[in-house]
Amino acid sequence: MKLTTLKPRVASLGSRVQSVPTASERRITGRTLQNRRLRIWSRHPHCAKCGRLVAYPNGFELDHVVALANGGADTDENCQVLCIGAKDSCHEAKTREDLGHRPRREGGSKVRPDRFR
Repeated sequence: MKLTTLKPRVASLGSRVQSVPTASERRITGRTLQNRRLRIWSRHPHCAKCGRLVAYPNGFELDHVVALANGGADTDENCQVLCIGAKDSCHEAKTREDLGHRPRREGGSKVRPDRFR
């Protein structure tokens, strides 16, 4: 005796819930981003934090003053030039600050003394 398979009788419905775009989905990319980098660097080719003159195109990161993850807009007005390259570059420090991380310590032991009290 051969069994037959039943075909589904109810068609599946697509989800009606719209997802909110994440910060990475809201940011611009490609040619639009490269044009923005040149435009902002041309206006102010110095690091916004330390004032160091930075090279175009590889000497800086285009940073959001108010991070996208913190609700900032992806606009020219919310962007600034920050230097990169050093271990404690301005861009790296700002990113740690935006994410709520503690600042890096200068050398020394990695053991926290308050753990042994």
